[in-house]
Amino acid sequence: MQRASLRTWMKCLLMVLMLISGCSRPLVSRLVTIETVKPPEVDIQRVKIIGVLPFKSPEQTVGRQLQMEMVEGLTGEMFLALTVQVDKNFQPNSDAFRKLGKKADVNGLLLGEITEYSVLVSTDTIPMLALREFGTGEPAEYGWLAVNEDPSIGDIFYYSLENLQRPNIVQVYITRMSYSLAVHLRLIEATSGSTIWEKEISRHLERFSLSGGPVNTEAEIRRIQVSVVKEVATHLRPQESTVQRMLRGPLITIDPKVTKLIRKGIDAAARNNWGQAESLFLQVLEKDPDQCTIIGNLGVVYEKSGRFLEALAAYERAYRCQPRDPTYRYYSDDLQTAFAPDLSKEDLPTVVLGVREDGVMYLDGGENRRHHPGDTFVIYRAQSIRDRKTAEIKTYVETELARGEIIEVREQMSLGRLLLYDPEREVRRGDMVRFEK
Repeated sequence: MQRASLRTWMKCLLMVLMLISGCSRPLVSRLVTIETVKPPEVDIQRVKIIGVLPFKSPEQTVGRQLQMEMVEGLTGEMFLALTVQVDKNFQPNSDAFRKLGKKADVNGLLLGEITEYSVLVSTDTIPMLALREFGTGEPAEYGWLAVNEDPSIGDIFYYSLENLQRPNIVQVYITRMSYSLAVHLRLIEATSGSTIWEKEISRHLERFSLSGGPVNTEAEIRRIQVSVVKEVATHLRPQESTVQRMLRGPLITIDPKVTKLIRKGIDAAARNNWGQAESLFLQVLEKDPDQCTIIGNLGVVYEKSGRFLEALAAYERAYRCQPRDPTYRYYSDDLQTAFAPDLSKEDLPTVVLGVREDGVMYLDGGENRRHHPGDTFVIYRAQSIRDRKTAEIKTYVETELARGEIIEVREQMSLGRLLLYDPEREVRRGDMVRFEK
């Protein structure tokens, strides 16, 4: 009798678990493999000293600058690089390469030709909404507003001021900048004069800036050139790194509706439909902010979508949410190491954690923050588009969405308020913050 009773209870328990987890197939964790660094096609370990020849370029200044960047960027633990000058009558053939290599005392010669180079800058005006600065104006223009904080950030009650005036529509100057660079590279073995490595690298940068003043195009060009140099150094080093990211399912005790959303999100990610997966995972966090693993799933989605900075921020937040699980700390550290040439800065950026209806935002993410109430900032969104076959970045798009001001600094986060924003470009969780000097 006891055994029959125990079997009956087991069957009931299994039925309850099936009802909780839904009627479709059970959720499982899935692995998403991401190739981060590909090894060179040939063994180049015998090349220790590289002579960099003057780069051919329609703009000679750009060619010389990229040559100097190559010499500086390739010099390190693996290689020693130096500039090699050639005569005007130099003919690039095997005999000439051997003679030049022997004369310059190098193992390899790096040739470069800039096949595409363009810089376009335009200034325009667009209508945007401007809010009165926080804490100024007549007292009658403001009303007290009590709101509950986002429970996923902090379960406390917070009082703030709300501007009772409607935002004014103003004409704002914006700057659009487009920069393209494509370079064809060849590495010649000095002793034989044969090509041992060849690659075409291209970069395209588009920037939408709220500031309508002059743009420092030289700084942008140099940043892109540095990224090209880092990619060359990465591909020349004989290394290979393959990491795996795990998409996790929910606990079986949560809301069945949330379980259904997570299942759909994992299925969308399995079909490489990263946009749909992001939307579904964000819906899960709205309904159940305590789903730490879903924040980690968002990190995988962002990484596969080429949004590496947002992926880093998501992994860091998932780790803070459940610090006993080192998985997301590993993801974060590995991503920073693997994609270091593609990131605009090594430290994690400050990001928007949430936006309230009264226009107050939660900011977090920057480890070396030194901002104070009254400091102004720009909210922007960045996206890198990679080539599916080569994993190289083809286009980098950075769009500034709004301007804001810090109104309060807390131990774990800061509060900011919008001052100027484009209503057609809604500020959302995960957008990045750049503080103005």
